[in-house]
Amino acid sequence: MSAPRPAGGGVIPTGLPRLARGRHTEPDTGSCLMEYVSVLAGRRFSDHPRCTHPLLGWLARRVNDAVSDRARAQLVAVAPALIGTRTRHRGVRVMIYGQIARAGLAAAPGDRWLREFDDLTRDHLARLAEPHSEHRPVPTSRRWGQPLLTIDRNFAFGCLSDVLDTLDTAERDLLLLGLLAGSVHDYRRCLGLPTVPAETHETITSSVIS
Repeated sequence: MSAPRPAGGGVIPTGLPRLARGRHTEPDTGSCLMEYVSVLAGRRFSDHPRCTHPLLGWLARRVNDAVSDRARAQLVAVAPALIGTRTRHRGVRVMIYGQIARAGLAAAPGDRWLREFDDLTRDHLARLAEPHSEHRPVPTSRRWGQPLLTIDRNFAFGCLSDVLDTLDTAERDLLLLGLLAGSVHDYRRCLGLPTVPAETHETITSSVIS
């Protein structure tokens, strides 16, 4: 298999840390995806590099720790696209929540909470796209009576994990990898940056299902 290409072109360099679960003290002992990104970007070794939006970094760490060892190795294809995303945008959490909802519904189409969660994200994104949207009522969950952005991100990811745990490993990995790649793609497109190429998605998925 040819080396995966990052967003914007170029080949990912060799000699970088091996991806593993959890946090690490130095590259020689391995790295999570965000620690890998810090090395790739030439930053201090950290799982919170300043070159990545904090919410994308949070999602990358959660996915890194949730996928199997085989799938985790494919996350390097997304790493370059995480660099240069530390830009303020009020829609990033909603985009991530939308990807979480869709990943969950792919596994459990009848889940009422995920369906409501998906509806909320779509309503919120539509609201953000309208001029003077700050004057419109904020979409609110019917179940808890709270706005979308007050729903805890770890709670949302935990709900997704509960649904994905009913799948076999390959299916679970595919949805988690797609969740991260899709979130990064959506956010980069929103910022006007080169998006995650289609061949990167293909590289990730083909390696998991082959």
